[in-house]
Amino acid sequence: MVDSREKFREILNDIAATDGITKFNRLAEMTGISANTFTRIKNNEIKSVSVETFNKLNAAFGNRYNLRWFQGDSEYMTVQEMLEAKDNTPVSQLQPDMSAEIIASLKREMAAKEESFRLQLAAKDEIIARTDQQLADKDRIIEQSEQTIKALQDQIFDLRHLLAQKMTKDELSNYPFVVGVADDHKKSRKRI
Repeated sequence: MVDSREKFREILNDIAATDGITKFNRLAEMTGISANTFTRIKNNEIKSVSVETFNKLNAAFGNRYNLRWFQGDSEYMTVQEMLEAKDNTPVSQLQPDMSAEIIASLKREMAAKEESFRLQLAAKDEIIARTDQQLADKDRIIEQSEQTIKALQDQIFDLRHLLAQKMTKDELSNYPFVVGVADDHKKSRKRI
């Protein structure tokens, strides 16, 4: 199995010799790879260097390094060396078509996003179900309250009616004169 860290360090040594760039900060500016990543690769603090990292570095230097060499499938580090050796490898394989890898990466990203959206949708469905249940509970409480209010209004009406009857009976029985005694059945005449 190829040690991608060692291959990557060889490329860095070639860049230092060919281009005079030895500072990781400068390489970071050119490639978009953090200087810390370069340091970790140099110090063997990572297990392997990804093809993506190789591609970023390679793109910053005109794609002069051979991906097949980086992956251990060719003896030529640079594309130029391979061409000079008149390797009978078709030109299309010098820099392999990355579209399959890009498509696979995009599919993985889409699957992850789809799963995330599915989980978010399930959570929202659960919130909607709880809200619907709360609304149903509130409707039931309102209906019960309306029934209770109606029953209390009926009870108040009955109590008022009983109270009115009681007051009328009590007032007449406690009246000091017989009802109608003081009434004069004659029509009162007005004096002018």
